[in-house]
Amino acid sequence: MAVFLRNAAGFFVQIFPCMLMVFLPFPEGAYRYRRRTVFTGVTVLALALAALFPAVMYLAAGWSLALSANLFVLAAILLTLAAENWLVREALLKKVLIVFAVLFYGAAQYWLVNVLNGILSGHLPLSLERESWAVYSPCGLVMYTVTTAFLMPLMVIFVIRPLREYLQEIETQKMRQEFLILVVSTVVFLVMMMVADVGYYYLEYRLYLRELLLYLIVLLDQILIYRLVFQESVQRKRDNEHQRAMEIQQLQYEKIAGDMENTRRMRHDLRHHYSALREMLENGQLEQMQDYLSQVLDATAKRMNEVYCKNMVVNGLLQYYAGLARDEGIRCDIQAECGEAAIDSADLTVLFGNAMENAVNACRKCAEDRWISVRVGTVQGSLAIEISNACKGVRIGRRTQTEDGFLPAESFLSSRAGGGYGLRSIAQTARKYGGSAKFRYNAEKETFTARIRLNMRADM
Repeated sequence: MAVFLRNAAGFFVQIFPCMLMVFLPFPEGAYRYRRRTVFTGVTVLALALAALFPAVMYLAAGWSLALSANLFVLAAILLTLAAENWLVREALLKKVLIVFAVLFYGAAQYWLVNVLNGILSGHLPLSLERESWAVYSPCGLVMYTVTTAFLMPLMVIFVIRPLREYLQEIETQKMRQEFLILVVSTVVFLVMMMVADVGYYYLEYRLYLRELLLYLIVLLDQILIYRLVFQESVQRKRDNEHQRAMEIQQLQYEKIAGDMENTRRMRHDLRHHYSALREMLENGQLEQMQDYLSQVLDATAKRMNEVYCKNMVVNGLLQYYAGLARDEGIRCDIQAECGEAAIDSADLTVLFGNAMENAVNACRKCAEDRWISVRVGTVQGSLAIEISNACKGVRIGRRTQTEDGFLPAESFLSSRAGGGYGLRSIAQTARKYGGSAKFRYNAEKETFTARIRLNMRADM
């Protein structure tokens, strides 16, 4: 009974962190079921495998215990990968990326246990008890427990968390370089581990301390590679967004300067209009005066900017993109009721700038019936935004569908060369303020709709 429990506990301690970390980096919306339900199911599966493992080892005692244990671990890995593929609605590249990261953790733990076993026992690691089917010795169980307590926090803090942020912010089309770096570095780590494992047969007891030092150097170096690669990619993406926001703000400033110049010209022209009207009035040319007034009023109305809302940032962005759309023959229907909100102007610029730019670009590809509809208002302390536009040829990946056909930003594949960040930037900004961003493409009506909600509370 003691051997049974020890084998079950050892297998659970070794396999459960790996199974858990396969699912940890994904956000709530990526799962087929609720996140809590998925993690409960993973825990139950790990417990079931741990309970089955000793029985299989007992039956295999007369055959090859090591081979049977390895085959059982392989079966558990394949089962976990199948569960990940079924439960998680994400791109395959993301899933494979996480698998390689978890593979690094498993190899790192195996290497560390072997080194520690060599230091403590002075002979080959994983030595078995007298029981022919005991895979985990008491010392081995303790070492797997200790190494899990040491490695798993390092893995979660320095690899899983940056990886989660990376997967949420970076589009799949932009992941190839980081994917290659992670795969190559992980393979190199595995090769070094296997070489060191073979070398145990020839190591003297005192050389295990050198092996431990080498292990720690390689481990920290690999963790540093993961962290820097993911953080650098996310920071580069954010820098691009910031640069884009600055460009949009610069366009706003140029538009304001142009409006001020137009106002100066209008005042200058107004004096001439007054002189012309006075001359017509003195000459009794009432009909000519009426026609002239109509022409002046029409020209003035065309040059005046419509005020959409009291929020200066939102109003300026809507004015700019509405003017840009109308210059290209795109109809704009804008209804906005938005005052001052506890939302940073840079975030509003990123959100409205990306959403309106996407709408204008989509309309440019339509030969006829080009239109944009914007609705902005406040609902129960939240800023609600809905932007619809004519659109053709949207590429949609495989994702979990939400209510009314709306999908998360990750579902839509950018049409730009090399991919784009527009929808993801909008979604990231919405999440920053405790809100959400969902998108829908109606192929029958050729309409794309962005529905965004931001919490306007001051504490967000």
